Amino acid sequence: MWVSCMLRSGLLCATLSLALAKHKPSQSSFTQPCHSRELLSQAVDTFYVKAAWLKATIPEDRIKNIRLLKKKTKKLFMKNCRFQEQLLSFFMEDVFGGLQLQICKEIDFVEDFHSLRQKLSRCISCALPAREVTSITRMKRTFYGIGNKGIYKAISELDILLSWIKELLESIQ
Repeated sequence: MWVSCMLRSGLLCATLSLALAKHKPSQSSFTQPCHSRELLSQAVDTFYVKAAWLKATIPEDRIKNIRLLKKKTKKLFMKNCRFQEQLLSFFMEDVFGGLQLQICKEIDFVEDFHSLRQKLSRCISCALPAREVTSITRMKRTFYGIGNKGIYKAISELDILLSWIKELLESIQ
């Protein structure tokens, strides 16, 4: 059983590594312009549909007394580009990295989220953070503290994150 778990973990890591390497920005991507706000908004709308489909395939989030994405987190997301990048990285690496669902592959969920993240980063220039923002560290502690249910919790809050992205896009000009 332990060997089976290790093989699945290795396969997941290899798949994520390939997905990240496939989407790693080339030198020319730094010169690519920011996509129009309308195109980004459409991408978020499309992602809402995929997120709803994904949420329907996982167990219901029954932890009602814990939230990963709080009001204070939203304020940071709207103002701090480093926090934005770290929060999106958290979802990409920690949340989606823990998923082993075939449905994600079928709807290109992880790849589409990564693409959205890349498009946003072209519109919001930011120096790379030297260290992790404290709120992200606390969120990760909560996420890992509730075990496997952390993934369900984070996915159940995806619509909150997408609404923040949408609001952020509306504020960009």
